[in-house]
Order: sequence, then structure tokens, then C-alpha cells
Amino acid sequence: MTLAPGMPRRRGRPSVLDTDDVVAKAYRLWSTHGFAATSWQDLAAATGVSARTLLRHFPSKSDIAWLGVEPATERLTAALAATAADVPLGDAVRHAIAESVSHEPHVQRVSADWLRLISSEPELVAMAPAAYRPWIDELAGYIGRRLPEAPASVCRAIATAYQAATFDALLSWAELAPDIDSADAVEEALRWLTITVPAP
Repeated sequence: MTLAPGMPRRRGRPSVLDTDDVVAKAYRLWSTHGFAATSWQDLAAATGVSARTLLRHFPSKSDIAWLGVEPATERLTAALAATAADVPLGDAVRHAIAESVSHEPHVQRVSADWLRLISSEPELVAMAPAAYRPWIDELAGYIGRRLPEAPASVCRAIATAYQAATFDALLSWAELAPDIDSADAVEEALRWLTITVPAP
């Protein structure tokens, strides 16, 4: 991540932030000291990035905590767009969700710490519905395009159910089997879900 357009620059080398490294170190720190008890100075010491620079990129600590949802939504969008129209809807959704979780090693490394944090920290638990809304909206839109006869509320309910099932599968993975690929664990769990179109 580089400085946003219009942001003042200091002389010398441009400011560049390795967000993956910041996130991984922040999760480790929060898992040890707690989210609320960790100050910006603590984060700066753990990440090697000044508190001023961190605040320039992240207006709040929760912005660091939820940073992974946007790229997950982008992966979901790309996977759905690449799915052939003749793939059964349940298979298409399951595969795209697994791709949104990501097989990338750096994502795998921080996933367990992230899951423990956002499922136990009250401030972050309260933010979950808003944080997941773009992901759910993307999936609901795809389901609606595949099932044009389905009411929008039904498509959103299905997408929300898939998000809840995905999150629960990830929690189980973090607790029971963190050595396997989390995306594979999610895809296997979602095989138990089906989308059935009611008879006319």
C-alpha cells in the first residue's frame, strides 16, 4: 500500500506499508494482550511502523482487524465471474466461497488468529454485520442473476446463510485443524448445503 493521492509526502523515500506484515503482527499482539488493551504505541513497537504512519493508513484499530474482508470480496467476485453458466448453482457458490477464503500461504498464516479475534472481541463482533455486507451483497446478486424468479430477500437470506456457514466452518478449522488448507475445509463443509428451487 502506498500513500493515497494528495497525501503529503516527506522528502526522501516514499512511505510504503506492508499491510500483510502489519496485520499478522497486530493479530499476534492482540491475541496476547487483548484488543482493547493494546495501544497504537504497542502496535508501533510490534510492527516497526510509527504510530503516526499507522494512523495515517488506519483510522481505527478495527480497520486493521477487518482489512481482509475487502480482498476476500474481490476474490469472491472474480471467482463468480469466471464460473461457467452451466455449472450447478450450489457448486458455483461453494467453489467461489472457497476461493474467497484463499489458498494463499500468507492468508492462511493469519487466518486462525483473525478468526479468534473477531469472534471474541465485543467491539469487532458488533461490527461483523456491516463488515460482511459487501461480501453478502456480492453473493446475493449472483444468486439473483442465476435465479431470476427468486425474490431479492430470498437471495440475500441464502447468501447470509452461506456466510454464517462459512464463518462457522472457519472457526472449526482454526480450533481443530489449522494445519490443513482453510479454503479446502470450507469447501468440504459447504458440500452439506444445497440450493433447492421450489416447484411451481
